[in-house]
Amino acid sequence: MVHVEKVDAELPERPSKGAWMVAWSAFAAGIGASLAANIAHAGDEIGEKFVAGWLPLALLLCSEVMMRVPAPRHPLVRAAQILGTVIVAGVAAVASYRHMKALALEYGEDSLTASTLPLSVDGLALVASIGLVVLAHQRRTAIAAERAADLAAALPPQAPVPVPPAAADPVPEPLPVPAGLPVPLPEPDPEPLPEPARVPLPRMEPVVPPEPWPQQQALPLPPPDPVPVPQDAATDALWAAARKAWKDSAAAGEPLTGRALGERFGRSERWGRDRIREARAELEAEETAGDVAGETDQQDALVPAGAGAA
Repeated sequence: MVHVEKVDAELPERPSKGAWMVAWSAFAAGIGASLAANIAHAGDEIGEKFVAGWLPLALLLCSEVMMRVPAPRHPLVRAAQILGTVIVAGVAAVASYRHMKALALEYGEDSLTASTLPLSVDGLALVASIGLVVLAHQRRTAIAAERAADLAAALPPQAPVPVPPAAADPVPEPLPVPAGLPVPLPEPDPEPLPEPARVPLPRMEPVVPPEPWPQQQALPLPPPDPVPVPQDAATDALWAAARKAWKDSAAAGEPLTGRALGERFGRSERWGRDRIREARAELEAEETAGDVAGETDQQDALVPAGAGAA
């Protein structure tokens, strides 16, 4: 029911009765004026009046055919129909112009008025005929759209089309090992290492010891995170190269993912995540060592000059 209301809202409207009345009134006035002028200027014989009045009637019949008969589908036939209508309209316009001009001159009009008066009649008939053709085309389009909407409403609802499952991701090809290194044997994917617990370091406050000043001792560093030991030198070099590649990408602001790092070295995504975890542990150890060294230097700076001297 909702679908039918949506289709009806988008249907083109039929021309109103007012538009038809205005177009037909203008066309009838133009044809009537041309017909009356032709018959009035013709002779007294019936044949002369028939010949003079035939051309407006021919134009009227051509307009009716163009409005009420559907247009031919073949372009050549459609062109021939339009050409015939133009010929009839041209002949009718020339004959009507000559008859109405001569009639105006007989009734005492000047040359300029007699020459321009027939143009108003022919122009009115032309504009009205074009309007009637447009209204007829609009009406046929609306009728066709209404029939299509009724047919769509009468059809049963279609069943949903099943969507095929997405294809599996292609297996990446292993990258070649750099020259000079032995080709490592394929190894099984290692088990994921547990995420190491991050212990917060205590905040070191500067303390001024009593005199004599004791000798400054370096604070012990926390033990680094355990790093899995590779099986051989070739594997160690491959792991080190992977950690370095991730550190370089992180320094560039675009760190590699575990999958991208594994594909670069011909390994799995889990292998890439393990190397990223090791590289992060190394970076944290370096940062921790740098922080402790900076705090030690700060404490040495707080010791006054000459402290501890005898």
